[in-house]
Amino acid sequence: MKVLHSPINVAGGPGAISAGLREIGVESMLLVFNERPFQRGFDVNLELRDTSKPSSIPYNLPRQLRALNWAVRNFDVFHFHAGLTLAPRRITLPLLKARRKGIVFQSWGSDLRNRSASEVSYLRDAGAVIVGSYLTRRLAPRGRWPEYDVVPPALVLDDWEPSPTEPGETLRIAHAPSKRAVKGTEAVLAAVESLRAKGAPVELDLIEGVPNAEARLRYAAADVVVDQLRIGWYGMFAIESMALAKPVVVHLDAEAAAETEEAFGLELPLVRADEGNLEDVLAGLVETRAELPELGRRSRDYVERVHADTAVAQRVLEIYERVMPISS
Repeated sequence: MKVLHSPINVAGGPGAISAGLREIGVESMLLVFNERPFQRGFDVNLELRDTSKPSSIPYNLPRQLRALNWAVRNFDVFHFHAGLTLAPRRITLPLLKARRKGIVFQSWGSDLRNRSASEVSYLRDAGAVIVGSYLTRRLAPRGRWPEYDVVPPALVLDDWEPSPTEPGETLRIAHAPSKRAVKGTEAVLAAVESLRAKGAPVELDLIEGVPNAEARLRYAAADVVVDQLRIGWYGMFAIESMALAKPVVVHLDAEAAAETEEAFGLELPLVRADEGNLEDVLAGLVETRAELPELGRRSRDYVERVHADTAVAQRVLEIYERVMPISS
């Protein structure tokens, strides 16, 4: 079986799945339209021009069609990410179905969130549709396509060496918003400012607009990481932080959390908070900071069991085997 992931490497997630598949003996390749911030890593880069501009179509489409023709000859399963396909869907999907290829779509949030069933009707052509959490599955539109498979995002753990810390007198808190409004950053700033005004020994490292290598060093130096306070589930920043053996504070949807713990037989090692109670939660962590290294160790163990690239790849391989057309 040969697998092609395309055409975007969302937060490194598709690349991690592809790497995990290779680790377990499956031929897998990642092809991207182009390289963007937070989407680095690929095996093949088409180097397309800005795909949001119609003026780019005359340049991009011939490259996409040549890539599609090459891919159809060389791959059995096409694993598409974020609702995109290698060439326009009206061309790509009928061709793949006619050639009896396995088709998998994987959502990374915005391509399903707040969408109507008609907006994602292309999912009818899929053999499987993957979402990253039980919250997304519950909120995703329903239609005449396969039931959503929940597969947690993957991380190549060899790239994330645990960096546990022993909190000192001052609790070091890291927060790295890609979009402040989405992450609830103003509530984080307010909570830390209020605690400091009351004399609590806390400091905030707000990580924005810095190179990835520097950001990772600053994550590693933190005692606690605050992810997001609004969305209801944890993302790649939280997964990376847990891989570094950091306790993570995040807003979790209670129903999705219960489903996840039941599905994987593990307790979520996350500190739950929202915009309304973050100050109290952080104050509690100051008082119990001696216990944080153990929570960090449990966080790393959780990532190894749930998000390791090889573990995720094994789940994805089972889906591929299910959706591959039976040869006549």
